[in-house]
Amino acid sequence: MSRLRIAIAAFMLAFVGAATAGPVEEGRLCLRGSDGTPANLPRAFELFSSAAKKGDAQAAYYLGMMYKNGMAVARDLKAAAQWLQFSANRQTPAAMFALAKLYLSGEGVKRDELAARRWIEKAADLEYPEAVMAMAIGLRDGSMGFERNEALAETQMRFANRALKQAAPGL
Repeated sequence: MSRLRIAIAAFMLAFVGAATAGPVEEGRLCLRGSDGTPANLPRAFELFSSAAKKGDAQAAYYLGMMYKNGMAVARDLKAAAQWLQFSANRQTPAAMFALAKLYLSGEGVKRDELAARRWIEKAADLEYPEAVMAMAIGLRDGSMGFERNEALAETQMRFANRALKQAAPGL
């Protein structure tokens, strides 16, 4: 195959791939809306629900957050916890952190600081900035089942600040 044909094939594959976004990408667009297209929360819920039921961990995270916040569906913290647990068990750091917050507040699950700590640590191990920050606060205050350790808290806080700056350039 000539280089020109390879380049054309690569371009077509990229173009077709962009034109046929998967359900999670389409759901995110429906969730947020875009230039000239308003948000469509019922469609986002439908897309995330369908994909999550097929085992998509990212879709399960978004579905859990929609249940948690009552977006296009009645607020249901037990359903939120179930979908976030499903996603967290499949290594989604944002779901791990959201689930940890539910365990800390006792919303949708029995309040459990140790379970919250375990999920925060797992998300922090995956370098999820908000989890690293929460871990630093737990170490500083001696909360969430962490032993008070100001030196380690300071190190974690610096790491979290760097990670947050990298995640959101220009802020």
